[in-house]
Amino acid sequence: MSGKARRRLSPDDRRTELLALGAQAFGQRPYDEVRIDEIAARAGVSRALMYHYFPDKRAFFAEVIRNEGERLFEATSTPARPGQTLFERLRTGVLAYLDYHERNPHGSWAAHVGLGRTDPVLVGVDSADNERQMQRIMAAVVEVAGDLDDKVERDLQVIVYGWLAFTLEICRQRIIDPSLDAHQLADSAAHSLLDAVARVPGIPDALREHC
Repeated sequence: MSGKARRRLSPDDRRTELLALGAQAFGQRPYDEVRIDEIAARAGVSRALMYHYFPDKRAFFAEVIRNEGERLFEATSTPARPGQTLFERLRTGVLAYLDYHERNPHGSWAAHVGLGRTDPVLVGVDSADNERQMQRIMAAVVEVAGDLDDKVERDLQVIVYGWLAFTLEICRQRIIDPSLDAHQLADSAAHSLLDAVARVPGIPDALREHC
C-alpha cells in the first residue's frame, strides 16, 4: 500500500477528497466509464468505505455535482462595492462564474457538459442551485428598487430563472471553447437581464433607471 493510502484523514476531509477525485474523474470521462473502485483506489480506501459515504455511484455523482454547486455559489458571492450599479454587480457575478469554471474545469465539465444536468437524479440539485441564485439576484434588485408588488416580484423571479438558464448556457459554451472572451460574455449576460427586467410591467422607477 502506498504512503498516500496510509494517510489518516478526518471523515470530513476524506469525503472532500473523494468528491474532488470524483469531479476529476467525471470531468475527464463519460459517467458510464467511471467506476467506484477506481475512485476508492485513487484515494487509497476500500470500496466498502466509499459506500459508507455514498450509497451508490449515482448518489456519488449527484453529491459531486452538489458540492460543485456549493463551491460555485461561494465563488460567486461578490458583495456590492460603494457606488456600484446593478449592471456592474451582475457583470462582476458573471465574470466570477466564468472564472470559477476556468479554474475548475473537471468539475464544471462533469456538471454542465457531460451527463450533467440531463440526469434525473440531478433535478433536485439543479433546482436548489437555481433557487438560491435567484434569491441572491432578487435581493440585489430589491436593494435598488425597494419593496416590490407581489405580481411584479413574481414576474421578475421568472425572468431571473430564465436568465440563469441563459447564463449557464453561455458558461457551458465557454467551457467547450475557452477562447471565448469572458468580458464580452459577461457584458452580454448583464445587459440581457436588465433589458428583460425593463420590459416587466409595473417595475419601480428606481429600478427602471438601472435598466
